[in-house]
Amino acid sequence: MSAAGRSELDPLTEAWDPFLAFRWFVAFTQAATIWFTWPLWNARLSPPLLPMVDVPHIDFGFLLLGSLLVVLVHGRIGIVAHTVLLGGAMLSDQMRLQPEFISQAILLWGTLPSRPARAVCRAHLIALWFFAGFNKLLSPLYFSGDARWLVVSFYPEASEALSSGIGVAIALAEIGLAVCAFGRRTRPIAVGLAYAIHLGIVVTLAFGLHWDAAVWPWNLALAVAGYAMIGSWKESVGEQWRQLTVAARGAVALILLLPFGYFAGLVDTYLCHILYSNHAPLAWIRTADGRRELVDTRPQLRVPVPQIERLYTAYFAATGQPGDELEIVDPRLWYRWRGTNRRVISFDELR
Repeated sequence: MSAAGRSELDPLTEAWDPFLAFRWFVAFTQAATIWFTWPLWNARLSPPLLPMVDVPHIDFGFLLLGSLLVVLVHGRIGIVAHTVLLGGAMLSDQMRLQPEFISQAILLWGTLPSRPARAVCRAHLIALWFFAGFNKLLSPLYFSGDARWLVVSFYPEASEALSSGIGVAIALAEIGLAVCAFGRRTRPIAVGLAYAIHLGIVVTLAFGLHWDAAVWPWNLALAVAGYAMIGSWKESVGEQWRQLTVAARGAVALILLLPFGYFAGLVDTYLCHILYSNHAPLAWIRTADGRRELVDTRPQLRVPVPQIERLYTAYFAATGQPGDELEIVDPRLWYRWRGTNRRVISFDELR
């Protein structure tokens, strides 16, 4: 095997091992994310658990943290254990289907000395960056929503043209990061952009807006992922593709193409990198006494209800009262064309 091959597949032979260091860093950021969202991982009554299958309800928090400690000692065993526990926790409660947990688990797999695992991890990063920006550009509500809110939070007198321009710049920077990660010569630019974008997100959310702490550690991990996973990528895309097995190629293609299924409602929101784009369904509960309340569990769990119609409906079935109604508004173009972008479900229909 060539020296380049040894560096790619067996970083422990190097004096400086960026993959091992990155593994430890992601174990820390995943642990911090779990800690910030601790109520989410407990067996609880309110907000209700939304199980995918009928399994015993247990507290997963300490089990997940324990598996991350194993990651520090024995990477492969710890990563497998953490993935299995995370999957079990999500089966037990679909409220845990949050992008930050899934993404950081994939990043952990990318630190193993395995060409397929690293290819899948890099595909995940490229898809995340591209679709995070792409969905912003597709969403008119983004410019009047999150982009506008972000800008006026710091500059209350900003014009709509200014906030829209900044919104476009953010989206194009994310897309540009994905494009630069593809090219061997432009990957150093991708490394710099990853640091700039994700550290900028952390500073903005943590120190500027004091909001959404659940994603702070994840963005730290993504910032460093640019260096660890993209900066270490020495092969061209074609060379990498030829070295992969058929199964690995299929996994990479699936990671890159799966987000397109979101537009037709075939794939869940958070598997498609719908991030701060106002391009996901929202739901309100209209109570019998005339109140209209946004369905949001951030105050209790530090994370929102995953923006998926079936989970909004399950949440409403567990929390609603006779006479209440659930209103779901879906901004996707496919749903608007079909006239199904707004649904109203009465509590009585679910009984």
